[in-house]
Amino acid sequence: MTQWNFEADYFTACNCDWGCPCNFNARPTEGRCMGWGAWHILSGRFGTTLLDDTRFALYYSFPGPVEQGQGSACAYIDSGATAEQRQALEAIGTGKAGGGLFDLFGAQLVSKWLPTKVVPIEFAFKDGLGGVRIEGFAEAESELLSYPDGSVIRPWLDLPHGIEYKKGLMTNAKRWWWRDAELLASYANKYGAVARVKFTEQGCVG
Repeated sequence: MTQWNFEADYFTACNCDWGCPCNFNARPTEGRCMGWGAWHILSGRFGTTLLDDTRFALYYSFPGPVEQGQGSACAYIDSGATAEQRQALEAIGTGKAGGGLFDLFGAQLVSKWLPTKVVPIEFAFKDGLGGVRIEGFAEAESELLSYPDGSVIRPWLDLPHGIEYKKGLMTNAKRWWWRDAELLASYANKYGAVARVKFTEQGCVG
């Protein structure tokens, strides 16, 4: 297996309520999972291919709890990546190159992969505020959580054994939508999280 690693800023959102019960081995809010993640790689390498300043996203749709599988998914790679970087990011994202989370979801729980899309991806966050735009397919906006009186809160979730991230700032996915073949969704005020993550072919290591 090719050795690889990256450090990235990460944003994820789904159709679950804030905090996402799946993080605690509980049933998804709606009984099904429609979730996704986007990575802006700060530094990394796949074999001899540098991955610095590349971006990719993955969308997953499961008819029931994730562990029951039968999911559909698609990988999206930023068009600014070179041909070699695109091949590397597709191998990572679809689980063909290991990576713990990527292998578990991509190679074991997803039964249908849509063709990978190469499109412009915008990714900008600061202190939980920001958004993701995957041209022609998806948009999302994140904001900090707050109480009814307007007081802003910054709850952190520590997951020492997490396969997605080890420590994440919980946010409000103020709105997000996805439109790609059967991958259709539109939600507001749902679970969101931002994190700085480190991955290798062995999985999430930081």
